[in-house]
Amino acid sequence: MQALLLIHAFPLNRRMWDPQIAALKSEFEVIAPDIRGFGEYQPPSPWTMDEMADDLRTMLDSLGIQTCTVAGVSMGGYIALAFWSKYPERISRLVLANTRARADNETEKNARNEMIAAIQQNGTAILPDRMLPRLLRPNAPHDVLLAVRKMIEEASDSAATYAVMAMRDRVDFSTSLHRINFPTMVVTGADDVIIRAEDSRALADAIPGSRFITIPGSGHLSNLENPEEFNRALLGFLRL
Repeated sequence: MQALLLIHAFPLNRRMWDPQIAALKSEFEVIAPDIRGFGEYQPPSPWTMDEMADDLRTMLDSLGIQTCTVAGVSMGGYIALAFWSKYPERISRLVLANTRARADNETEKNARNEMIAAIQQNGTAILPDRMLPRLLRPNAPHDVLLAVRKMIEEASDSAATYAVMAMRDRVDFSTSLHRINFPTMVVTGADDVIIRAEDSRALADAIPGSRFITIPGSGHLSNLENPEEFNRALLGFLRL
């Protein structure tokens, strides 16, 4: 059975993949871990993208999985690219959804620092109202809104802080994408205001032979906002 590794977004946890796990588990070995400090992966501790790649490799080794499809949304895409950079031989296919390859620019790094300071001063209670309007499209399904809010509220102050630091300090992969030599799919949400469609299109264009998919009726969390279309695209890609 083909293995599929799903890497979640910030500041959520593995439950964001529930619609994909339900749809794919009969056909694929689906692995959806919590990133360090989120969900059941406790306690929080500082990490870098490279260290998270090492965590995932160790996990795959423990499961006896030599190669797998790696899929990540947003922060999960940053981690997926770090994993590719360190362990390309472990990847059979790659899915980069609502994410980018370049590092933060100075404006974005300053925004990360401001978020870290706000979390340290006020806790993660500030995150739902701050992030939900950007994570989800306007008038997103109420059940999706509630589920995302709940996952955000469960994130601890330290886990959120360490993750923002890791994203702020991540390596730029934009000039090395031409080296990706296995099937890759880039996914964008039609209404994503964080990673806009034209940026995702540029990411796809930089990867030889990649597939580019737009998920209608979705913002930054395309797998949750329109799981039917996301799953259709993912299954189509995996069955190639």
